[in-house]
Parts: sequence; structure tokens; C-alpha cells
Amino acid sequence: MSHKPPFLPPALGLLVMLAIFSLHFIKPLALLFPYPWNFIGLLPIALGAVLNLIADRELQRAGASVEFGNVQGPLVERGVYRLSRNPMYLGQLMIAAGLAIWVGTLSSWVVLPVFVFALHRLFIRPEEKRLLERHGPSYTAYCQRVRRWL
Repeated sequence: MSHKPPFLPPALGLLVMLAIFSLHFIKPLALLFPYPWNFIGLLPIALGAVLNLIADRELQRAGASVEFGNVQGPLVERGVYRLSRNPMYLGQLMIAAGLAIWVGTLSSWVVLPVFVFALHRLFIRPEEKRLLERHGPSYTAYCQRVRRWL
């Protein structure tokens, strides 16, 4: 039986962004990054977006699937996948952290641990299970060499 989440990872990323902005405007709590220091948040936003593009390109170049739940093609261990088993999720997390810095308030940071938990539970664990089923010992060896995040 296949595990199907109620939505795809980009949709979760959009929900997280909405939650960050909503908490900022509804219940801002303490100001952590006042203007103009809040613009530092643009750096992780840009780096996260670039990381997602590079990771997606690396999968496509190798002929591997980029579609959630559809594990096809070779196990990609080169490029950014030498540094992180989940560079796209890391990129999404960097974008979310950048937004939390950019809006500048403490309340927006509440979303990030929930985001990491949801990514792990809804997407990473099922993907790792499918990759292990498809690639067996080579995936196990890859997991021993490369960390999940960084």
C-alpha cells in the first residue's frame, strides 16, 4: 500500500509561507530583526531557491524522477546530493527561515520546527523507504555517507 500525503511538498512550502506571514501579522510577538537588518533574510531565500534549482537539475540530468512518490531512474549521489540527501527540502527550509528573518518577528519562527516535522513525517520517511526498496544496499551505503540535511 502506497503512502500518499494529502498534498505535495511545494504545497506544504506555500502553507508554511502563509503561516509565517499570518503569525507575523496576527501575533507578531518580539521583533528580532528590525529594519534594515531584516533584509538579511533575502540571502537564505535566494540560496534556498538556487539550491532547489540545482538539485532539480541534477535529478533531471541523471534521469531520475522528480515527481513525489514516483521513484524512477538511478540513485543520484553527485552534485548537491553529495552534501545532502534532501537538498530540495533543505532549500525549502532555507526559504522559510529567510522569510522568518525578513518579517522579523519571533512568532514566525514557531512555524519552522513544525515544518521540519511535517517534511520528515509526510515526505522524507516515505521517500527513504521507497528508495531503500528500489536501490537496496547502495542506498544504505549512501545514507551512511551523506547526512539527511547537511
